[in-house]
Amino acid sequence: MARITTASIVMVLVGCGSDDSVTQESLSAEPEAVRVGVLTIIPQSFSHRFSTQGNIETDRNTILTAEFAGLIESVEMSEGESVRKGDALIRINTDVLDRSMSELQTQLDLAADLFNRQERLWKQSIGSELEFMQARTQLEALEKSMATLREQRDMAVVRAPFDGILDRCLAKVGEMALPGSPLARVIDLRNLYVRASVSDHYAARVSKNMPAQIIVSGVDTIETRIGRVGQYINPANRTLELTLPLPDGTAFLPNMYASVWLQDVSIDSAKVIPSALIQQDIEGADYVFVAITTDEGLIATKRFLDVGIGSGNDMLIEGGLEFGDQVVSIGGSRIVEGQRIRAISE
Repeated sequence: MARITTASIVMVLVGCGSDDSVTQESLSAEPEAVRVGVLTIIPQSFSHRFSTQGNIETDRNTILTAEFAGLIESVEMSEGESVRKGDALIRINTDVLDRSMSELQTQLDLAADLFNRQERLWKQSIGSELEFMQARTQLEALEKSMATLREQRDMAVVRAPFDGILDRCLAKVGEMALPGSPLARVIDLRNLYVRASVSDHYAARVSKNMPAQIIVSGVDTIETRIGRVGQYINPANRTLELTLPLPDGTAFLPNMYASVWLQDVSIDSAKVIPSALIQQDIEGADYVFVAITTDEGLIATKRFLDVGIGSGNDMLIEGGLEFGDQVVSIGGSRIVEGQRIRAISE
């Protein structure tokens, strides 16, 4: 029993010595490098857009009203027909006016005859100057009265003010038309434009000819440019008004609701990284880890950034990175400053 016990003790001591040597080797071994993904910074294009809402409008959308009181005699065109400037659309009865013009014409003919006779006598030095002037004045007064009646008669015909479409006809034959009463709508779908408003925050960033995109859901999407930038900030909502012309031939209609995307930044060669890669320290400073080559291999180095504006998932980097830098894109949350890393290129 005594020998067995002694042997057992020797074996235990030998075993303990073996564990100590393994532990020392483990402590002296260098820590294994952390595998991370890296993204090389290369020049790439960057653009930034922001959106606002607008309304499609046209300056040629007119409600025609009556200028002459009377019964509607005829409607010359149907709704949906194309019209030319000056085309007669609606006629109002002028029988009473026509009789007045006929009576006035009789007086005008007589006045003209008297004036011609008086003029011949005056040239022969016969008669008084007063009689000659009275005859001339009466003729001129009757001519002006006739011109006024002709203008009133012309007002009885409602005409198209421009080329377009008779979109709506409210007049009905036999109804009474009164001055100012609406009779028809004529609209021209050329020269449409979008009227939109942007926050005064963008006042210094919008300008004439800035690229824009107009989107009307379910209808069409077109590219255009800003045609006019307002020079007045609305104090009620702190907005600036914009107008954007639309090309002819679109499927848009007045009063459609449109989404307007304005491109205020366009850079051909920019430093851009995904926004998800940017971390913040306890002081709120933005940074990323960059893989730096040293004699000992790749080392993770913290690089503080000057971050610009974002577009989608990308952020414009204005300072802190250079072209060719390898930014840690995968595993950045598992490393610290100065840690050895192994890079896997993305």
